[in-house]
This record gives sequence, structure tokens and C-alpha cells, in this order.
Amino acid sequence: MSVLSVVVAILVAVIMLLVSLFHFYWAFGGEYGLQSSGPVMEEGVEFKPPAAVIFVVACLLAGLAVLSLQLVWPWQPIKEYIAYVGYLISFVFIVRSIGDFKYVGFFKKVYNSDFANLDTKYFSPLILLLGVCFGVLSVFGV
Repeated sequence: MSVLSVVVAILVAVIMLLVSLFHFYWAFGGEYGLQSSGPVMEEGVEFKPPAAVIFVVACLLAGLAVLSLQLVWPWQPIKEYIAYVGYLISFVFIVRSIGDFKYVGFFKKVYNSDFANLDTKYFSPLILLLGVCFGVLSVFGV
């Protein structure tokens, strides 16, 4: 474990916690930023999941913050398996950053919303960076 791995893990954990807090805020009725948080479909219909789904996503994101720290300071009973979870998360994030070739990711085709602009400028690059970081932590952290 290197100092760089620790710094990356802490940075990833902080980012994941901040994103998680936004999702908790939305799950409990917050409105700020919600309009730009999901894609607008071609028919003009906004993608808006129910609060329970947003809450589950917030919990998963908080769990990923813990996972990033576990990749450098693993709990002994799961030490053998934690890197595989990190590889899986890395793969999922990198695939998400590439996108579905329609509404999200670098290769989306629908650009008619605030979300699409934010996804191109911030969300997809951040998700790609997080995917690479989880991969690096999986290789060098444990």
C-alpha cells in the first residue's frame, strides 16, 4: 500500500459521499439540482425515478465510499475478495461513462437537456475517473 493509494482512496470516498448526500437530499424531497440530474427522453419526458429508488442509489453510493477505503485498508475476513468487487465497480463505472449510445455517456445521441450538457462536461468524465480509480485501487491497494 502506497501513500498515493491512500490519497486516491480518500479522494474517491469523499466524492462518493458528496454524491451520496445529493441523492439522500433528493430522496427526502430536495429539489435543488434535481431537474438536471436525469436525462430527458426524445419524447420530452423526464427520467424521474421514485424517491425509494433514489434512496437505494444513495445508500449504494455511500457503500462505494466505504469500498474505496476497504480497497486500501481491507477488513480481514473479506480481504481475499474485496479486489474483485473493486474490479466489478470499475467495470460498471467505465461502461456507464461510455454510455448507452442514446441518453447517457460520452457516446450519447440525445443532447436536448441540461442533463445532457452536464453529463458531457462533468458526469461522464467524473464517472470515468472514478472507474479508473476503483481499478487502480483494486490492483495496487490491497
